[in-house]
Parts: sequence; C-alpha cells; structure tokens
Amino acid sequence: MNYHLLPTTNRTLFLLAFLTIGGTLSAQRAATILDHQDRIRIAPVKALNSPFRETNLSITPDGKYLYFMSLRGGLENSSQIMTFEGDSVYDGDIWYSERVNGAWQRPKAMPSGVNTANGEDEPVVSADGKRVYFQSWNYIWDRTGGPYFVSELQGNIWTRPVGLGGGITEFFSVVQATDGMTISPDERTMIVAAGQGYDTPMDIYISKKGEYGWTYCKKLAISTEADERSVFLAPDGKTLYFASKGYRGLGGLDIYKTTLNPDGTFGEIINIGAPFNTPADDYGFILTGDGMEAYFVRNGDIYFADLREADSRIRPEVPVITHVLQGTVRDSATWRGVPAQVLLLDARTKRLVKKVDTSPTGAYRIELPNVGRVYDQLVVSTGYPQKTRRITIDQKAYPETITANFLLAKPSSNYSQPSAPIAAQPRPQQPANNPRPVTPVQPVPAPPAITHIEARPQTPMATPPPTITPPLVVIPPAENPYSFDGVAENNLILLLDVSASMRKSDKLPLLKEAFSRMLVHMRPEDQITIIVYSGTANVVLEAVSASQQNAILAAIDNLSSSGGTKGKTALRKGYSLAKQHFISGGNNRIILATDGYFEVEDMYIIAESGRSENVTLSVFSFGKLAQDKIDELAELAAKGGGNYAMITEENVDTALLKEAKAVRK
Repeated sequence: MNYHLLPTTNRTLFLLAFLTIGGTLSAQRAATILDHQDRIRIAPVKALNSPFRETNLSITPDGKYLYFMSLRGGLENSSQIMTFEGDSVYDGDIWYSERVNGAWQRPKAMPSGVNTANGEDEPVVSADGKRVYFQSWNYIWDRTGGPYFVSELQGNIWTRPVGLGGGITEFFSVVQATDGMTISPDERTMIVAAGQGYDTPMDIYISKKGEYGWTYCKKLAISTEADERSVFLAPDGKTLYFASKGYRGLGGLDIYKTTLNPDGTFGEIINIGAPFNTPADDYGFILTGDGMEAYFVRNGDIYFADLREADSRIRPEVPVITHVLQGTVRDSATWRGVPAQVLLLDARTKRLVKKVDTSPTGAYRIELPNVGRVYDQLVVSTGYPQKTRRITIDQKAYPETITANFLLAKPSSNYSQPSAPIAAQPRPQQPANNPRPVTPVQPVPAPPAITHIEARPQTPMATPPPTITPPLVVIPPAENPYSFDGVAENNLILLLDVSASMRKSDKLPLLKEAFSRMLVHMRPEDQITIIVYSGTANVVLEAVSASQQNAILAAIDNLSSSGGTKGKTALRKGYSLAKQHFISGGNNRIILATDGYFEVEDMYIIAESGRSENVTLSVFSFGKLAQDKIDELAELAAKGGGNYAMITEENVDTALLKEAKAVRK
C-alpha cells in the first residue's frame, strides 16, 4: 500500500487507512455468508510476527515460502519515518520465510536493491518461487517503469528490479494510492486495489500483459461505491479474494470470494464468514494451492488457519495442472529447424505416451499430466541419428514448463539413416567403452524445485543403428557413468569463446551442445557461472544453481558469435569469480572453451597464479587446430592444473562431464 504524492511518509501511510476510512457510502450489495460451525481454529504465526506491523502476504502454492511486508526495520537502509499508534516505525521492507518440516523459519529480508530507504510493499511471489513482484515509490519510479517492479532469483542472487512499465506506470501517474496487489499464476494479469487517497474509497483494477507490455489499468465491475482493498488471486487464476465494505457483511471491511470471468464479469459473491470476518476491518487473506491452508492479517500480525473442516465454498476450485514439455529440434551446422518426430515413452514400461511432429521451425510442444513419472524422449528425423533424453516430471502445486532442445548432426556420407521408423528390432549391444546409463538416483532438489533432465550418450556411428518403434524400446542395464554420487560440489566457471571465428558448425553449435549435455546431469548444489568473451568479456550468469536448467540453457542457447577474442581478459574475470564463489572442499574449476585464436602464451602466468589459489583450469578446443596451437592450449591447461581435450561429436557427452566429476568428497 502506498501514496506516491507524499514521499516523506511513503508507502507506510497505509497504516492510517483503516483508522480514517469512513462507513459504507451506499446500500450494500448481496452476498452469501459462510458458516463454518466453529470448525476453524486460527492462531498467530509467532515465528513470523514482530512487535511491529506485518501485512500484504504472498505464498508459493506448495506452501513452502511466504513473503510479506514488515515495519520491523533493522536493515542498513531502514529509516524511522512516522509514528503509528504511538510507536515510531520504520519504512516498510519485504521479508520472507521458508517452512521446513512444517515450521516457519526466522524471516530474512530481501537484499538491498530490492529493499531501499524509500519503502517497499505488496510482494507477490511467482508459483515457482523464482520471481517477486513488489511496489516501490522510489524517487525515480516514474522513469524506471514503476511503481511495480519484479526481481528474479538467479542462484542465490536476486537481480536488479525491473519496472513493469507500460500502462501500469501510465495509470499510476494519475492514481495516487494503492492497498494490495496480486499477480496471476501465469504472470500475465495484475489486479490492484487503488484510489486517489487512503481516506477515500478504493476500487479494483486489472491490467493484462500483452505483446506490447502491460495495458492501462481498467476498473473491474466487482468494484462498488464503497471501499475495496487487499486483493488475492488464487492459484487457479480465476478465484479472487478481496476486502470490501460494499457487500453484505459483519461490519467494517470483510473478506469476500468470487470468480472472475474472462470478460471482466464475476460470479457469486461469498463472504467467507467468521472467524476471518469480524465487526472490525478484516483483510489480507491468502491460501495455498490445494486450498487447505490459509493465512491472513489481524491487528498487524500474521495468522494461520487450517481449512480442512471449513465449508468447502471457501476454497477455490482445485486447478487441473498440466505441465508443458517444449523445445526445438535443429541442425547443428545450420541452426535451422529440422522436421522430426518427437516421441515420449514411459521409462519403466517403454510404452508410447505421446508423439508429435515438429513445426516448420523445428519447434514442438507436449502437454503432460501432473503425475510424477519418468519418460524417455526420442527424436527421430530423416538423415540424422536418433537422439534420446530422459525427462523426470515431479508432481507439483503449479504448472511448469520444461525446455528440452535438440541439436542434430548429420553423420558422415557413408552413413544412411532410415527415412522413417521401422518395425521394432533389438537394440545392438553397446561397446564396452560407451555404455548406456541407467536411470540415475534423483537428488533432493534445493528450493525452488526445477525439473531434472538427463541426457543419454549418442550411439557410436560406426554402424547405422536401426530406428526403434515404440513401445518396444529396450535399454539394457549398465553401470551409470553419469552418477554424481560421492562427487564434491561444483563451482564451475564456463568461459565461452563467442568470437567470429567460432561460427562454424563444429565450433559454437557444438560448444552449445556440449555444455547443454553436461548441465542436465548436474545437481542443485552445483553452481554455474557463464562468461562469454569476444571483443569484450561479459558475465551472463553468476553462481546460478544447476537446478535452474531453463535459465542456463536459455543463456547458452542465445549465444551468437562476433568480434575479436579477449581471452586474457575473460580468464582474469573467471579467476576473480571463481575465488568470489569459492567452495571449500569443492571443485572450483574454470572450463575455457575456445578455438584458440588468441595469444595463448600470454595467459600462462595467470593460470599458474590461479592454480596456486586452488582454482583449476581446464581447456577444451573446438574445430580443427594446428598442432602448435593444440600444444599451446594443452600447456595452458597443464599450468592451470587441469585437463585439455579437443571436443568432437564423439566425445561431447563425456569430456566435459568428467570435469564436473573431477573432485570427490
């Protein structure tokens, strides 16, 4: 809640709102009042509350993370800016807590950059816990797309907030106050309670995110001539909870539930009843994805309620959750889309589950039920060897999109690939030096959870393998060479050469494929930093958990080649970040990927110095190199204490993976 025309008091003036708002301005509209027959017990959440005021709650659908605004201060940028109920209070900040084994942990503040001395409020956490939307009337909000911003979690780092901008900024250039905001699960709809001041009634507005950004906020018909506040959109994306004085209630602001329709109309208005509503002002109601747990604010404290015995009408419809597996199939040389069949098999029974054809651009999309299951994903295309990946879907409280991109490389001219799937045949025995992996043991994912995708090594191309028609795929058991059991935590710094000389198909496209294949085997506790270098050296991702596969794969997928080669600058930056995020007892390793078009000998001293500080350097070359250049790169790796290898289609699966498994616990 905030009032941007009064910068000296800022957002926290919302505390006065409920003291000054008058009674109902017109006759109340009809509403059904629920009676829970005293079956609901409420209790304050002591671990989250402080002597100061907490409000504006937001929770992940799985009930694991809860965000809220607090006036408790205690931060470097906290400042006492007003008096509330006789107490001197700080500007508001955004805090959060994690629930572990059913107990909420001590709250932590969002970092500086999100929290400022200007006061922040109305946090809304995304379903996957990766983004937090919030309000800040900072002194340049109108020039930076505010007053609503979003920050993203990358590894353990929250990014610099970005303003939503568009019609939202335009709307708040003329509307002066807010009291609660919510974002839909797909993050494309924003609903906010807003008005011209806290001592006047507010209405409920909606903005949609379209092709050209957020639309100008439009008032919803649910608004009355009285006062509406404190909105919350349930995980089903259509059930709206809000506080109002304009409907039949128990006195003051009451909490109501309704269903929003796509055209802006709404369904039955339901007063959720006692013990949530009283003759006083009641607001701030949120609940988990299954609708069985609720949290709300009373007298500046956070309360919990178990809804299992409540009137079922208090809960939203349990949404039908569908996950999406999507990606592209492209030629590794041309980077163009490839016409292909994408097959999904149950990994246990080998039965065909789904089959789709790629679009002309090589894109595909498969919808999957919200059931924990392991799949084998096969890609079959005329003229290319078949590729396989293993996909693990975990049952979640929110829909998830999993991206799995494929790069297909045409074999040598003496190889002939069947043009279409043929009758099922036994899979030929694999050579001893290239066994197929069994399903690896899945690590317990660190929060927030990301679906784990595991790549399988390609079948050697010495003889053409027969194409396999589901559902009779047979994968012989073998020792899993990709298991990370007993492997130390990784702090990997990927130095990726994206200079103009890397454009050839056996360079940058193969580099992307190599790192993509390594990544899908890694664990959430492993951290990845990506530095790209050409004419300059730029940090793309810094210390990001390997569980954030979509973000890392997207960063790798978007690489393009141009410019010169600042290898020396990149290596210095790599060592700097390796030391900054150093893991004691871990695999602190720089992997330099290049075609060697720079003065390698100039980097020897840097490598030797870094090795003395327990950071290892390995070097991997791409493309055909002269022998003297190979010798130079191998010497660079030796001085850095690491390994050297020339990456080809044959060793792309294993060479880089060895680096991630190089240090044991």
